[in-house]
Amino acid sequence: MLIHVTPSPSVIFSMLFLSKLLSVSVYPLGLTLLISCAGVIAALLHLRGISLACFSASILWLWVASMPAFAVWVLSTLERQSQPLPIVAVPVADVAIVIGGAIDQVHEPRTAPDLGPASNRVLYAARLFRAAKARRILVTGGQMPWRPGRQAESELIRDLLVEWGVDAAAIEIATGGRNTYENALEIREMYNRRRFGSALLITSAAHMPPALAAFDKVGLPVIPAPNDLRAVHGVSRTVLRWLPLAAALEGTTNALKEWIGLIVYRWLGRV
Repeated sequence: MLIHVTPSPSVIFSMLFLSKLLSVSVYPLGLTLLISCAGVIAALLHLRGISLACFSASILWLWVASMPAFAVWVLSTLERQSQPLPIVAVPVADVAIVIGGAIDQVHEPRTAPDLGPASNRVLYAARLFRAAKARRILVTGGQMPWRPGRQAESELIRDLLVEWGVDAAAIEIATGGRNTYENALEIREMYNRRRFGSALLITSAAHMPPALAAFDKVGLPVIPAPNDLRAVHGVSRTVLRWLPLAAALEGTTNALKEWIGLIVYRWLGRV
């Protein structure tokens, strides 16, 4: 007989926290620091060749990851998988699904939530609603367990949607999802309570591939409505494309985060 064991809250907390730590170690900056630390250890052990190789590799990797040309390329490998459409060309659907990750909490000295880098997801949802492309908006997004006492992000997004002209009665929220797979499970529960025939999935273009895979895994076919594109045309064709830039490092990190998430989800059988 197969027995299903539900992990305790402490186990779930540990798994989530560990996953965040491990993922940071493979992002460009974290990996650079790890390779540099290996170089320091090799130097202390008088392994000059290995130490030099580690320091050279760390500098080279950080340089490449910080180049605008590389950031645009790696982001485009995700973003080109689903192309954005003008609002007038977006098909009409029963609901629009908004995935969290767009708004920062009210941390002192803030007096109100701050819009995050992916807040265009929320604005795009409001525009689609006002254009009658969806009759309802479903919002999913919780809060990490190591940040107690904060509002679920879906509640903050709901308030912002109302501020931007969406009828509050047309918004439904789910507050428990802490990652994309859990977001998909929450939306499926909404579907089970009140079925819909079609759905627009609204998230950042780079996040769309893992999001589509997660929703397909839970049995909810959705129509991609990507936005918040980062790999845009018009990047300088001069030597500046190959020089380190903090914004480019952030772009590379975001792209690798999505690719790593997709690979891990496949390994865990979640997509």
